[in-house]
Amino acid sequence: MELSGQVLFSATPSAVWSALFDPEVLKLCIPGCKGVERKSDCEYIATMAVKVGPLNASFSGSIALVDPEYPTAVTLTGALQSGAAGFAKGQARITLRPVDNATELQYLAEMRIGGKLAAVGDRLFGSAVKRNIIDFFAAFEAQIASATAAAGASDPTPLAASDLI
Repeated sequence: MELSGQVLFSATPSAVWSALFDPEVLKLCIPGCKGVERKSDCEYIATMAVKVGPLNASFSGSIALVDPEYPTAVTLTGALQSGAAGFAKGQARITLRPVDNATELQYLAEMRIGGKLAAVGDRLFGSAVKRNIIDFFAAFEAQIASATAAAGASDPTPLAASDLI
């Protein structure tokens, strides 16, 4: 399954980059996330609860940052496992680009699933993933707005999550 899109944030690329790799921000923003721990500068461990159709399962695994180019681009690779429920593996290329007083984040991701997760079907899984992406960026946008307001920026109002393409 391939996914792509873009979203605008009213923050600098370095602020967006920092938030993207902050375990506390990620824990608050990833739907169903139970925890995110930084294992090293380029590796994270995550646990989350996932609901796709009739399937409810807890997944855990690692996410690695490959070739980070602070603060403009990074490739993420990862794998999540859940015993009998199956697995999800994939990679995503994220790029950040300044646009006026905002930052455009673009992503291109490819995922593979197996086990019972695959049995629910790509269509149902794809719908759940797209909903989670929208929910993630809405929560992430709120976190950036909160951090911007706390820093005393003149316009902490984030751009809409509906800017997702």
